[in-house]
Order: sequence, then structure tokens, then C-alpha cells
Amino acid sequence: MMRTHRGFASPPSETSAQGAVPKTRDTIDALSGAGNTTTPDGGAVKTKMGRTAVLVLAPLLILLLPVAVYATDRWMNSGDLPRNVSVAGIDVAGLTPDEALTVVRAEQDAIYAQPSLFVVNGTTFELDPADVGLTVEVETAVAQVDTAGDDGLIGGLIPWVRTFTSSAVNAPVNIAIDGDAIDQIIEQWEREAIRVPAFDGDLRIVGREVEIDYPRAGLRIDREAAHAVVESAFLAGRHGPEEIPLLDLPAALSTEDLDDAAATIEQLISRPVTLRNAVHDATLVISPTEIADAVTIEFVIESPAHINIGLDPDIIAAAIEPRAAELGQPPVEVQIDTNVAAGRVTVTPPENGSRVDFDALTPALLKAALGVGVGSLPIVEDVEPDITIEQVEAWGPLELVSSFTTRYPSGQPRVTNIHTMAKTVDGSIVWPGETFSINETVGRRTEAKGYVRDGAIINGEVYCCDSPTNVGGGVSQFGTTFFNAVFFGGYEDIEHQPHSIYFSKYPEGREATLGYPHPDVVFRNNTDAPVIIRTGVTSSSVTVLFFGNNGGLKVESQRSERRNFTEPRLIYEENPSLDPGVERTVSRGSEGWTVTVTRVITYPDGTVVREPFVWRYRGNAKKIQVSSCSTVPGSVRCTVPPDATTTTEPPNTTTTTLPEETTTTLPPETTTTTLPPDTTTTTAAPPTTSSTTTTTAAPPTTSSTTTTTTPTVAP
Repeated sequence: MMRTHRGFASPPSETSAQGAVPKTRDTIDALSGAGNTTTPDGGAVKTKMGRTAVLVLAPLLILLLPVAVYATDRWMNSGDLPRNVSVAGIDVAGLTPDEALTVVRAEQDAIYAQPSLFVVNGTTFELDPADVGLTVEVETAVAQVDTAGDDGLIGGLIPWVRTFTSSAVNAPVNIAIDGDAIDQIIEQWEREAIRVPAFDGDLRIVGREVEIDYPRAGLRIDREAAHAVVESAFLAGRHGPEEIPLLDLPAALSTEDLDDAAATIEQLISRPVTLRNAVHDATLVISPTEIADAVTIEFVIESPAHINIGLDPDIIAAAIEPRAAELGQPPVEVQIDTNVAAGRVTVTPPENGSRVDFDALTPALLKAALGVGVGSLPIVEDVEPDITIEQVEAWGPLELVSSFTTRYPSGQPRVTNIHTMAKTVDGSIVWPGETFSINETVGRRTEAKGYVRDGAIINGEVYCCDSPTNVGGGVSQFGTTFFNAVFFGGYEDIEHQPHSIYFSKYPEGREATLGYPHPDVVFRNNTDAPVIIRTGVTSSSVTVLFFGNNGGLKVESQRSERRNFTEPRLIYEENPSLDPGVERTVSRGSEGWTVTVTRVITYPDGTVVREPFVWRYRGNAKKIQVSSCSTVPGSVRCTVPPDATTTTEPPNTTTTTLPEETTTTLPPETTTTTLPPDTTTTTAAPPTTSSTTTTTAAPPTTSSTTTTTTPTVAP
């Protein structure tokens, strides 16, 4: 049997044969797992396993030792700045970033807490860092050293080792200085410290004479070198004193330079200058005083030094502005002529106006003043009218779109009111997207405007004539005529309201009453062309015509059968002549009903839109007269005579059922009326407001099945 002995000491047989082995070797062999192996005959044989292990493990332990130290150091200093780093020369190793920021800022604040000293021609000036806009940016530098060697656990090993063998990593701070502020300070130093500076001369206009101060030599700060000295001192944190370099220079400009400039100015202001434009028959004369006020003198010191003489365009423009309107022409607005009798519209296109071109005026004036005193007056034709030719072309042809006529007996007061309102509305233009309101256009009806008293519907009954509402009575006939022109023109209905009771002289369900400020008739021009409104009146009729271009719409009117009939309201009236208990029916009243009028709009592409207008007529009230001592039937306030009777008067109203109506674009009741004057010329003006929204056809919100208590003008 082969046995292996493990331990710190060798077997006795080995000791007796070869003598004692040093303990250090035994220890290494023991640590390495080496030992002696006995032979079959009991002898001991040494192996090489122990020595091989030592040779392998020893270098490995040497390599792992620094890694272990690195890992321990990294763990213990996690969140701190690396070893061997600095910011602006300040050691920040081992600090947290926030601590480093505090330390570096404190050091920088200490450096720039006091001003730096600069000497100019023997005079010392203090300059505070804030005066040159100095700023110190520390955060970026701290962030730079914070990321030094931050390549992860493995990648950071080599940079960590280098911190023991290489020089420190220093991150400079960023310092910014305002160069323009330095230049201004240098100029101030030059004025204060140099008593005999170089002088480049001066020119002044006094009246129509030019005064000259000639140039002379002297000291001057070397601007470029001085700028570098100031900047270097602050960047390095030096507090001086720093010497500012000077130059002993002649004047940059010569006597001849100033003489030539003075001669130019004298020529500019020596005489008036005339500018003409033959095309527009315009002449402008600028006086020497106006020119002198606008002269500009600029001394340019940089090489080559020179003097610029010019004219201030703003001063020239201000001097010419009061006369500018006379030199140009206003734009010609579009002219719209409507021939009512012929049903034709003639459009005269607009034209651009002209104006003085102020951008080109000053150069033209300068050229003429330095020449023979006469030049060209620049005028441009770019003043657009309120309505441009492109907009007019987009309208397409304008023609009669719709018209409507209603009739009335002549000689009544209401005729005066209808004529007055029609004349006020006549010639109105509704631009694309605009809304038109009769009440906004006409205003409140007053006797001062020519309106007179006539019947009006007050609290559901026709009444005349001591109420203020009676002034302007009857204009609802114009409202109905106007609404039907809107209806058959296919324009968008914004507001209208039929009468609460039906009048047979108006189209059932397709009529409109007027009051102030409501009810009103309002429509929106939902086309791309303007609507020109013309009106005409005779002793027995009123007509409203709409000229424009509705895109070829075809409009029809369809009326439903009457439905939802209601009984007349009951009203009791006192009659002192009646005995108690006696009733007299003076009016049987009439039924109310609901009717729907549908506007059918057919577009050129065949699309059909149906717009229903629903209205409920209330009908006339049933009126019964009773005794003054009993206004409520059945009450006992007076002694009823034994022979009391009830008398019923014959009815004075009737109810007529009308057949279903279908009306085309020009309904049968429309007639042709000669309207004075036959031709009206309208000058287009810009719309004060314009809507750009498009409304999808839907039942108008003004179509209501309820009645209003607002007093309305009677038909």
C-alpha cells in the first residue's frame, strides 16, 4: 500500500537517511501541499508538486495585492474626487465635488475681491473686476477633475496607479471678460490722464457757415496693447500696478482732410435742392436749413483715416412728411355700378396709389446737392387700395342673385316708415364673411329720422298709436321683404323671427317682424363675392334686390301643411253698458298652428341641402265683454236681473287652411319695380369686421316654436 504523509515534519526514515530538512522549506511545502511518497518497499520519494505551486501562486499574489488595495481605496473614497487632482492650482483631491466647489470659489473670490491697479501716463487707476464684467466659471473645472479616471472598476485601475507616479492633473477655471467694457474704460483713462492728447479735429455748422478745429499731434493710449495688459492681469489674478503703454502719435487726420470735408458741407447747405418726377408731375424743394439740420459728420480714425459727410434719412423724412401726401396719389378704390333696371353690375378695377420712396430719397437728395442742385424725385406705385385687384378678380361676375317684392295700400302712415327704412339700407355692401343687421344699419326708429306712428303688435295684439313702439310701425313689411331676398339668395340666416300672429299678406312661415333692438333680421354673406343691397319703393310696393355671386345656387321654398292646431286665447273685457251676468262675444278669435318652411338649396355639383324653418303662430284671441262689476264669469258682485241674457256677436275673423306651397327662386309674388335712380355707383370700402368661419347648413337657431314678449313693429 502506498501512503502519503502530509504535515510540517518529514517521516523519520527520511530524517535518518538524509538528515534534518530546514523548517522554512517544510513550511512552504506544507502550504503548497507537497509531501513525501513511500515506495512499496517502505522508502520515501520526493515529488515536485509543492515547488510548482509556489512558483505559480507567488506571482499571482503579487499581482492581486495592488488590485485589492485599489478596490479598497475606490470603495472607501467613493464619491470623492480622485487623488492627485487640482483646480486652478488648488489641491482638491479627496474632497467631494461640493466641497471642491466651495474651496475653489472661496479662493477665486479672495483673488478678485480687490481691484487691480493700472498706471496711465503717471496716473494710477483702480479697476474693479465687476467693471469689466469678469465672471469665473468653477463648475466645469470641478466636473472635469471629477470624471478623471472614472472609467469603471476595471478601466480605472491604470489611471489610479498613475496617480502615484505622475504629476497632478490641474483643471483651469474659465474666466470671461467683456472686451467692449475694457475699450470704454481705456477711452475714459485717455481723457482723464492724457492732458495733451492727439486731436483729430472737429467740424461744426453754425447757421450756413462751417467752423473748423484743426487736428494736432499728442499722446494716445496704444489701444490694442492696453487691452491685452488689462485682460492678462485679470486672467492671471494680478493686482498690479500694471503700466499701460502709450503712443506718441501725430493726428490721424490732416488739415487738408478737414478743409475738404468743410467744403463738402458748404456745398450741401449753400442752396435749395429741387427734385422732380415728370411721370407723376411732382416737384419737391428742400431748403438749405432743412439740409443743414440733417447733415451728419463721422470721423473715422482707423487706417485710412477719413471723414464721412452724409444726411440723416430720418431727419429728411420728418422734414418732408408734411408735404408727402401732395407728392403722391391715393389709391383708386374699386367702383361697383349697379343698374337695377337692367339687372347688371359693372365693376371698375382698383388702382394702386403712389408715394415718395423715402428709402431712395436721401441718396437722391445728396447726389443732387453735391451736383447741380436738381435731381430726380423717387416715387413708387405700391400703395394698395383697400380691395386689391386680386380680390376683385376672385369675386367672379357680379349679377342679380335674388329679389323680392311685397305690396301695401298706398297713403297709410306705415308707407312713410317703409320708404324711410328702405332708403337707409339702399346701397349697403356686405363683404365676404361679414354679417349685416337691419337694426345696426338703421338704428332706433325715431320721429327725428322721419318715422311716424302706426300700428304695432304690443303684448300679442295690434295697437295704435300712443306707445313709443308705434313710432316706425309697419316696417316689419320691409323686414319680410328683406328676409325673402336673403332666403332666395341662399345666404346664411343668422337671425329672423316671424310674427306671433299670421297676416295673409306675407308668405306663411317665411316672413320676419322687426323691433328694436330685437327682433332683427341678420344674415351672413357666406360667399366669396360682395353682396350689394339695392332697394326700391313705389306708393304701393317695396322691393329688395341682392347683387353678387352665390356660385350658381338654386333655391326653392317648400311649405308643409298646418299642424298642431290650438284653440284661441280667451280675453275678457269690461263693458260698463252690460248688465251683470250678460256676456257679449265680440271676436271669436282664430286657431294657432305650426308650419314648417324648408329652404332647398341645390349646388352646381348636384348637392342638395334642406334647411327647415319651424314656426308656431299663436292666432287671434277670443274676446268676450262682460259687466264692469264682474270681470270674472261666475262671481256675484252685482244683482243679476231676472231677464238677463247672453248675446253673442257674429264673428269678425275666419280661419283659412292654405294648400302646401312650393316656391321657386323668383316666387310669383315677386314683381319688377323701377327703382330710382336706375344706376348707383358704389365705392368699395374695407369691411370693418370680417368673419372667416364657414357654417354648415342647419336649421337656423331663430326658427322657434315659442313666441316672444318683446314689442314688435306691426306689419
